[in-house]
Amino acid sequence: MSIRAVILVLCLAPTTAGLIGAVIPATGWFAPLGRSDFSIKPVIMFLDQPGIWSSIWLSGFTAITATLLSYVLAMFLLASIYRNGRSGVLFRLISPLLSVPHITVAVGFLFLLQPSGWLIRLLSPWLTGWDRPPDLYIIPDEVGIGLIIALTAKELPFLMLMGLSALSQIKVNDTLDQASSLGYGTYSGWLYTVQPQLSSRMRLPVLIVLIFSVSVVDMALVLAPSVPAPLAPRILEWFRDADLDFQFIAAVGAVAQLVLALLCCLIWLLSGRMMTRLIRVLIYHGLRPNLSAWMCQTMRLAVFTVALLPCILSVLGLISVTIWGFADIWRFPDSLPDDWGYRAWISSADNMIVAGTNSLIIGLASSCLAVCLVIIWLEQTASRRQSTIESWLYIPLLLPQASFLFGLQIVLIWLRLDGLYITLIWVHMLFVLPYVMLSLGGSWRQFDQRYTELSATLGASQMKQFFRVKLPILLTPIMTAFAIGFAVSCALYLPTVFASNGRMITLTTEAVTLATSASRQALGVASFLQMILPLIVFLCCDAIIRLRLKPFRHFRH
Repeated sequence: MSIRAVILVLCLAPTTAGLIGAVIPATGWFAPLGRSDFSIKPVIMFLDQPGIWSSIWLSGFTAITATLLSYVLAMFLLASIYRNGRSGVLFRLISPLLSVPHITVAVGFLFLLQPSGWLIRLLSPWLTGWDRPPDLYIIPDEVGIGLIIALTAKELPFLMLMGLSALSQIKVNDTLDQASSLGYGTYSGWLYTVQPQLSSRMRLPVLIVLIFSVSVVDMALVLAPSVPAPLAPRILEWFRDADLDFQFIAAVGAVAQLVLALLCCLIWLLSGRMMTRLIRVLIYHGLRPNLSAWMCQTMRLAVFTVALLPCILSVLGLISVTIWGFADIWRFPDSLPDDWGYRAWISSADNMIVAGTNSLIIGLASSCLAVCLVIIWLEQTASRRQSTIESWLYIPLLLPQASFLFGLQIVLIWLRLDGLYITLIWVHMLFVLPYVMLSLGGSWRQFDQRYTELSATLGASQMKQFFRVKLPILLTPIMTAFAIGFAVSCALYLPTVFASNGRMITLTTEAVTLATSASRQALGVASFLQMILPLIVFLCCDAIIRLRLKPFRHFRH
């Protein structure tokens, strides 16, 4: 068995076992619970749950809307600023949100936009006249607008990063120059010539975003309505119910989550195909919509405003999280706390130390393992193009987490592997590895092999070529991929809950628990730690890169 086959087994075996472990109980058969007959009773019980169709609709609506908004804004931003060289500046402004876990963004939105949140405090009482929290339902709202905005703020930087990576594979300037010579304007030229090439390269990242949005649990628990809640949080609720009959309902819910995700992907792909045909029709009829200079400026301003608004709200929310972490007394409508201190830190120190240590160990281990496996995979792949087999590594991201983690936990309990550090690291690695591959694969394949060929002519062995030449040159993308992998691991909620069987806590699980059952100060502490830990790892990786490149700083022009 080849090394690549071993890596595939490590990644696909848990996913396959999890799917089987979810589908079988959904049919009514589960011997450990005394059910040995196949039946449609679990399906009937699932459909009889109050508000189930509202939950399904809410999950699909918020997922498609957030993905569409993120994608359209990312494409408009790239079209507006790519040629003037400002894309890197904009990305550096919003990229720090990549390192912030989803639940931290959700808590920030909660602290900012709820009736007693920081935004209303800043406007009260001098503008609103309120001296007590108003009776308003801002977050969570009935249709999930808050969840959509938070998802957009989190996914927009990711799609921007993937878009910039894809554009590096396209001759954008030459293509737009040719379109301009044929009478097409800036946006029409981009739409007709660049966007079709970009869309095909963005298909996988967009589907990853869409499927994640369908199955998100931690953000939905904080920002989505609870009656009825989206489907994914309800599956977790059924799974935790003491009545064992709800295990079968949860299994059916996991299968329904998978079907819903496939349906959303089908809608997205069909819509994309329809847009492609529409563009061809417009090209065939020679339509050249050229906007005037002031209309282009107005469109750019509108796009920047809409795109940056969720990001600005996220930043304000993160500032609010930090303030709550150090606030002892903060009365409404004061803009800042009356008394600052460390009372919440002292009272929650024991749990936070355990949760932070677990997050650090699991994140570092899973990221190291993922980076090593990806490097081995890429070294074993001679082609510069992504192989068909490689696409199987993305399966854990292309399935709703609840659809196979429910079954995976059943398998882990049966094998007595639940609640172990090695199991948790393994499960985290399933989700970290695809992101590491997305981040590192392009740079690795674009490596100029003449460097190693030159070292070979100087007598270097293959090991020296790899460790003394190739790895140092590729250190920057390797450390970047490692930092991204650590941030992904820190943000994982459902994989941690199911793989540990609730016996191990991380900062993410602690933040979700505190968001529904504890004081804002304790939640602020957990969210602040969860925000700062990936940032520290990013800064450490950047320091390593700078130290490695320091001897060569005199060679820069």
